[in-house]
This record gives sequence, structure tokens and C-alpha cells, in this order.
Amino acid sequence: MDVMAAGQWRKSTFEGCYSVVGENESLRVELVPSRGGKIVSLIDRATGRDWVYRSDAAWTPLRYGMQWDEGDRSGWDEMFPTILACPCPDEPWQHARYPDHGEVWTLPWDCELGATNVRLHVHGVQVPYIFGKTVSLSGRQLITTYEVRNPTPFPFSYLWCAHNLLAIRPGMRWVVDPKLDSVVYQYSHGNRMTPKPYGRTAYPLAGNPHADLAAIGDKLGVQSEKYWFEGDVTTGSAGIIDPATGEALTYLYDPADVPYLAVWENYGVFNGDYTAALEPATGYLDDVYAAHLLHKVKTVLPYDANRWDFTVSLDPAASLHRKADG
Repeated sequence: MDVMAAGQWRKSTFEGCYSVVGENESLRVELVPSRGGKIVSLIDRATGRDWVYRSDAAWTPLRYGMQWDEGDRSGWDEMFPTILACPCPDEPWQHARYPDHGEVWTLPWDCELGATNVRLHVHGVQVPYIFGKTVSLSGRQLITTYEVRNPTPFPFSYLWCAHNLLAIRPGMRWVVDPKLDSVVYQYSHGNRMTPKPYGRTAYPLAGNPHADLAAIGDKLGVQSEKYWFEGDVTTGSAGIIDPATGEALTYLYDPADVPYLAVWENYGVFNGDYTAALEPATGYLDDVYAAHLLHKVKTVLPYDANRWDFTVSLDPAASLHRKADG
């Protein structure tokens, strides 16, 4: 790997916690291993823009099993092996129950700093899995290779999603495959879809009246929603653009590894935060137990491992469908 493109990795501190910083000519990224391997900053050095959202919540100590909104409500947390609290769907662990937003975001991760990357991993609590990631830089790309290892004689099902809370502003737009033209939603505060929880609507135009779901709205304190695109993702590219500046953030991945896509938006409804997340995921809906019942979940075979690559590009050219959506 080109050393200049890969950059340098070093130790630092963030909010009083040990952190790791990777930096090259184009990007600067910072992670905090003790808080679930969280990414707290991803800066485009050409513009100074930090794409990662910071709330005003205090960085109080995390504890296993806490509600996600009791934490700092910011950054890029790893959601694994579920998002919603639920039972484990696998034998012989049906008695086990996963906490809100999964296990690993509250746990300290082991961290090994290399010359051109950082490697982190954590052990499961309810089920004996090992979840890890190796993070590196290449030009204008942040590249992460994830791994789930199963050291047991039983299959293990999991749901992972990229829970990257973005620093947004009105007028920005989601960029997804134009073939994704319908969504199912868990809730829609502000009734952009319907006043009823759980339902289905067209994308990007829906709701009351013809709300543009692809557009980031104003911070009004009345809108928040969580929805999933229907059907498997067939194009491994999704992101957000800022038409005012031409800047873009794009996720690149293999849809065979990460076949589902969701959106969470909070325009001031919860805790006054103004942020949104585009969430490629390995399972469908937020509950790994339900995803298992639907046969829309990833499983690691006994004594085996699953791996997948996930890239964040800040190159506007990577936004493949910007003309169609913007």
C-alpha cells in the first residue's frame, strides 16, 4: 500500500479517552476503542468538513445493557448483533437476551495500532463470538474490513449495520439505487408517510403531500422516521450529497455481504438532536430475532468466520446516481 495514501496512525485523546487517529493528505479519522470502537470524526482535509455528528451530551461512562440514548448519541457506533433489544434466535442460547442497539457499542475493544492501519476486536457477552474490524486509509477512502468469528459448534446469527450519525444540513440528499422505489417504516413522526406506526409507502415521493424522502429536512422538532428499503440491495453504493457544495459521502460494499438498506432521521424530535444515518445492514429490520424468522439474516457456521469490506468514499465521483436523485 502507498504510504502517503495510507497515511500515518498515532495515539491521541478524545474527551479524556484514549483514541487513535489516522491521517493522510485527504482524510483524518479518529476512533475511541474504549467506547465500542466508535468513530468520532471523519474530516475531509480539503474542505475541513467533518461528516460525523457530535451531540451536546456528556461523555459519561458506558455500561453494558444501557439504552443507546443514555450515551453520547453521536458518532459512528457499531450495531451488533442486533439493533432492537431481543432474544437470541439460535440454539443453545435462546435464554440469552441482547440489549438495546446490541452488545458491542458499550464495550471496550482491544486495539492494535499498526503502521498503516488499526485493528480492533471485542468478545460477545451473551454468545461467545468475536467481532473485529481493521481500519485503513487509501486516498479519499476509509476502508474497514469486518470479521465475525464463531468459536462454537453451533451456528450464530447476527445483524450488523453501519450506524454512522451524519452531520447534516437542509437540502442534502440521499443517493440510492433508483430501483429502490418503496420502503417499509417502523414509525414516522411528523406524518411524512402516515400517522400510523408500521406501514409501506413509495420512495422517494410519499406522504402528506408528496413528501420528498430523499431530501434532508429542516430541524423543526416534529419529524423523525425509521424506514427500510424493500427488497435486497443489488447495487453496492449508497450515500448522501450536498448539492450546495458538490461534496458527497458514499458507502461502497458488496451487496451479497450487506444486502439491506435503512434510513434513520431525527430532525429534533429525540433529545433535540439534528442528525440522520443511512444504514447498510446484513439483516432486515432492527430485530435479529425477527430477521432470523424471516430468513433475512447472516449466519456464521460453526468454527468459521464471516468477513466483509465496507468503504466510505469522500470522492464525489463515487456517488453513482447523483444525477438521477439530485
